[in-house]
Amino acid sequence: MATDQQNFDQPTAGQADWDASLNGNFSIIEFGYRARGQAGEAVNTGDILTVGSDGFALRYDPNSADIYPHLMTISALSSGDEAHFVAFGSVRSLGIFTPCIPGHPVYVSPTTPGMIVSSYSGSNRNVGRAHYEDGFVFDPNGVAQFPEVVERVTSIDLVVGSIHLFQFDFGLSGNNRRAHMVGASSDLVDLKFYSNSTAAEPDLLYSTISGGVTTIGSFLDQAGWPYFNTDPSTISGIIYGTLELMAAASVSSDSVGVTVTMERYR
Repeated sequence: MATDQQNFDQPTAGQADWDASLNGNFSIIEFGYRARGQAGEAVNTGDILTVGSDGFALRYDPNSADIYPHLMTISALSSGDEAHFVAFGSVRSLGIFTPCIPGHPVYVSPTTPGMIVSSYSGSNRNVGRAHYEDGFVFDPNGVAQFPEVVERVTSIDLVVGSIHLFQFDFGLSGNNRRAHMVGASSDLVDLKFYSNSTAAEPDLLYSTISGGVTTIGSFLDQAGWPYFNTDPSTISGIIYGTLELMAAASVSSDSVGVTVTMERYR
C-alpha cells in the first residue's frame, strides 16, 4: 500500500524483504515533500503548476497577476491524470533544468507558461534557487515577493445619473497601478475609491473622470495613488468604489467593465 501524499511504500507487516521498500522510499524522500493532485491539462516534465479552486493543476502563467505557483510535475501527464507532484524540495537530473544558473533564482517563462527559465524579465516571481547545473530547490514561497501584484475585475450595469457601489479586496495597504473601464457604447463615467463602506468624502482615496467632458468607450487611468484601509468596522483589505454614469449627449445606460490592478504591501 502507498501513502497518499509522499507515495511511500508501506510493506505488509511481517514481510521479510523490507530493503526494497526502504530504498524506494529513500529515493522518493530525496525530492522533498510531494502532494497528490490532478492535472487539468497536458503538462511536461518539470513544469511549474498552479492549482485552481476546482482542484486541477494547470501550467503556471506569470502573466496572470492573481495566481500563484504551487507544484512541480516530475513526469509528463495528460489532462485528468492523477500523480504525485513536488510541493517543496530539491530536484535534479531530469534533463530539463539546463537554463538554471547555480546560485541564482529560478523563474517561469512569461512566453511559455510552466517552463523554467533563469531570466527575471516578465516572470513576476521566482519559484526557487538553482544549486547545480541540472537541479534546483523548488520553493515557491521561500522568497517574499513585495509588492504583490493583484488584479480585480467586475462588470456593473449602469443607469444614467445613478451611483453604483462595488468593492474589491486589495489588502490593508498598497499602491494603485491602473484602473481600466470599458463600456459597450460611448460613456462618461466618474470613478471614486474610498477606504470606508459609507463612501463618504473624508474617506476618499482617489477620484477620476473619463474624458473630461468627452464621452468615450474605454478609459484608462494610470495616475497611481496609495491606499491604506481605515474601515473601523473590519480593518480589512476591502476598498470601496463608486461608479457613476453621468448624463451627457449620446450617453445611455450601459454595462461597464472595471479592471483595477494594485501593488499590495500587506
